[in-house]
Amino acid sequence: MHIDQIYIKYLKDNNSEGIQLIYNKYSKQIVTLIQQNSGSEDDGYDILQESLVDIYHMSIEKDFELTTSFGAFLGLVCKRKWLNVLKKNQRMPVTNLEKSVLYVEDDSSQAWDEMLETVNRENTVMALLDTLGESCQQIIKRCMLEKHQEKIAESMGISYAYLRKKKSECMASLVKKVKECGLF
Repeated sequence: MHIDQIYIKYLKDNNSEGIQLIYNKYSKQIVTLIQQNSGSEDDGYDILQESLVDIYHMSIEKDFELTTSFGAFLGLVCKRKWLNVLKKNQRMPVTNLEKSVLYVEDDSSQAWDEMLETVNRENTVMALLDTLGESCQQIIKRCMLEKHQEKIAESMGISYAYLRKKKSECMASLVKKVKECGLF
């Protein structure tokens, strides 16, 4: 039995604090996974909810014992469920979710773990960005979202040359913080 079996117990016992913990810990990754695969934020939350209900039913109907991390298992269920939605929208045959989840080799958990690692790195970089000064945060975030730096400089009331210089300094500070954390 895996140590994450506690999450299955939270679902089985309808433990509201435990279920909230699951949402807090995994919702962002699931929503991001769905959004990166042709879905919306609402689709992500719907898939998460439906997957947790499916896992709850598995735990009630069978003596379900988790043999991998809960995150990897939840990710697998969500991926299968989302693939079914995509197939259904394309009018393709839908796979049997329960059988495909229960009899799947665990190699997909590696891809899921890699995706989670990427999301965690991105979240850490964004958290480190928030530790920079307000002007650095504004410059980097706006440059990430907008293509035309000339327009950004104009809207900020600074020259394009100064924006480029300041952005370079801010990025150097961010890269230093990222390296100090050992992310890359």
